Amino acid sequence: MSERRTSDGKTEVRARFTAEPGAPTAKPQASPLLSSTPPTVAKSLVKSYPYLLIVNKALSIFTWTNDDYWVNLIIVCIYSLLVVYFENIITWSGHLVVVAILALYALLNHKITQETNSKPTLDDVVQALTTTCIKADMLLDPITSLALSAHDIKRLLFTTVFLTPLYLIVTLVVIPPRTILLVAGVYLLTYHSVYMRVTRRIIWKLKIARLICFYLTGLDFQNRNHIFAAAFAKVQKGNTNNGLGDPNKPVRFAYVVYENQRRWLGIGWTANLLSYERAPWTDEFLNESPSIDKFELPSPDNDYSAGSSAMPMASGATWRWVDKSWRLDLTNDGAITLNKRSKTTADPGPDEGFIYYDNVWKKPSTEDSYSKYTRRRRWVRTAELTFAKAGASEKDSEPSIDNTLESSEKSGKKLRFAESDVSITSEVDDDAIHATLDDEKSPLQDKKND
Repeated sequence: MSERRTSDGKTEVRARFTAEPGAPTAKPQASPLLSSTPPTVAKSLVKSYPYLLIVNKALSIFTWTNDDYWVNLIIVCIYSLLVVYFENIITWSGHLVVVAILALYALLNHKITQETNSKPTLDDVVQALTTTCIKADMLLDPITSLALSAHDIKRLLFTTVFLTPLYLIVTLVVIPPRTILLVAGVYLLTYHSVYMRVTRRIIWKLKIARLICFYLTGLDFQNRNHIFAAAFAKVQKGNTNNGLGDPNKPVRFAYVVYENQRRWLGIGWTANLLSYERAPWTDEFLNESPSIDKFELPSPDNDYSAGSSAMPMASGATWRWVDKSWRLDLTNDGAITLNKRSKTTADPGPDEGFIYYDNVWKKPSTEDSYSKYTRRRRWVRTAELTFAKAGASEKDSEPSIDNTLESSEKSGKKLRFAESDVSITSEVDDDAIHATLDDEKSPLQDKKND
């Protein structure tokens, strides 16, 4: 300890701490990544760190996750000026644009050199890489969330080619291509902004907007997961009307998937259908569905599972399979009469359980003939909707799908729910089903083949 008098007459007291002789000295702790990462990989990661920061900054701007929104607005204004006054800019200041590009490159190069000299640690690199991946997923989420299948791409391509004459008329007569480019670019640059998200949500509530989107793309985005939404709506409605029992009881739901096939001359029955007709796998309402091998229940972070303002009962709800596998309905929803007791099977033959139709999915029959070019069969599987407060207890007894099928023969196409031991059957509006499917509700044993 020492004392020192300052120029203004005050006294400063300073202390210095020294280690005792023989005391162990503490060494700086290295990151655990250094001991487990090969030197070559570590060196490559450190070299990529400046580029990760630049990509991360660009993704922050495009996803509107940066701190200063004025940067985004300036970029939108610059893009608009470039599109509207492109000829004038190139004519009068094209050489300045080249200099501006070179200056931007020099600025980025200086930034890279500066970040490289800062000697980042592996933890900094991993943090930057993680942040970049998260923002990249956020940027591509509008595309990946659609989960477009090969059939969706074919339908979208067919619709786009079909609307080509309309597009040419619009671009040549109504809206100039420059205006289309301006609107499309501004829409993409502001897609992830808060104001644009709110605007899209308000517009999507309009039925006319959903219809326009459907006719322009050929894809029905509104009906995706609509059956799961109906399940949550049934739970909420039942608890509201009854007002009895535990609202967090598990609810069982029998999901139905139809397998559709078409016969091709020289090939036979395949899942390759025409581009304008139904998909190879559909639900009860002819909406496209994943195959039984790829079908998955909604994850906990799904809109219907995670809860929303419209359905607060869905908060903390999760799905799980009750049946071990999909089972084929040998009666095809009561259309085929069987004498044996078991009406489902988990290992059917290649031609079991099919109802045969003509070339336009009409005139159903239980037997194949030369006039039948399409067919479909029905797969069922039971899922259970559980809530966070319901506990982890599960029923030991498996649900009987055969009983569900017997109920289906009497009531037609329905969504089926069962709370513990009590069966609750709820009818859903069937108007969306194709009109040609009305004949499938009655047994077809006595119908003649065409």
